[in-house]
Amino acid sequence: MPRLATLLALIGTLASCGDTSESSMTVTPSGAMTVSLTGSPSATIWQGQCAACHGAAGEGNKALGAPGLTQFSADYIARQLNHFVSGVRGAAAGDNSGKRMALSVANLSEADIPNLAQLITTELPPAVPTATLRGDAARGEDYYTNICSACHGGIAQGNDALGAPALAGVNDWYLKSSYESYLDGLRGTHPDDFYGAQMARLAPALANSDDINDVIAFIATLPPQRAL
Repeated sequence: MPRLATLLALIGTLASCGDTSESSMTVTPSGAMTVSLTGSPSATIWQGQCAACHGAAGEGNKALGAPGLTQFSADYIARQLNHFVSGVRGAAAGDNSGKRMALSVANLSEADIPNLAQLITTELPPAVPTATLRGDAARGEDYYTNICSACHGGIAQGNDALGAPALAGVNDWYLKSSYESYLDGLRGTHPDDFYGAQMARLAPALANSDDINDVIAFIATLPPQRAL
C-alpha cells in the first residue's frame, strides 16, 4: 500500500507539471460562448495579447480582420506565430493586418509559441463560424477537388506534412482574404516562407472572385476538424 500511495502521488505531481491551464466555459443569454482560462503562462498571453482581437473563445472577429483559430492545427499556428515574430509574415507593403499581428506577438519567446498553439487547439472550444459569403457549392466542389484537395485533403482537414492548414470550419471571409493575399503578393513572397511560396505559385489557378466564392461555399459544407 505505501508503494501504491507513493506511485499515485508521483502521477499527480507529473500531471501538474508543464504549461497547464484551467478553463471554464459559459454561454451568455445571446448564445455567445465565453471562456475563462487560468493557471498557465499561455493563458495569460492569450487573455492579454490575443483574446481582444480573436475573441475570448478564439472565434474570430471579422471587423478586426482576426480569424477564428481553433480549427487550425497546433503545428500550423506555431509556424505562423514564428513567421510573424521573425518577419516572414507582416513585412510586405500593404499587409496591414499582418503588420498588426506581427506587432502584437513580437514579445513572444521561442518557448511561448508551441505552448500557446497547444492552448488554442485544446483548451478553447471549436468555433462554429457564421456564413458571410454566397457561392455555388456544387461548382466549387469540382474546383476544390482538382486544385486544392491534393494538399488540403479531400474534406479540407489539412495536412501538416505538406504545410497545408485545415480549411473546413474556418471563417469564410478569412479564407477569401487569405487567398487574395497570395494573389496580391502579400503572402508567400518571403524567401523563408517555403509553404507560402508554394501557395502563391498555385493561387493564380483560381483567380476569379466568383470561383473563389464557389470553392469556399463547398468548403463550408465539409465537417470541421474539431466539432462541438
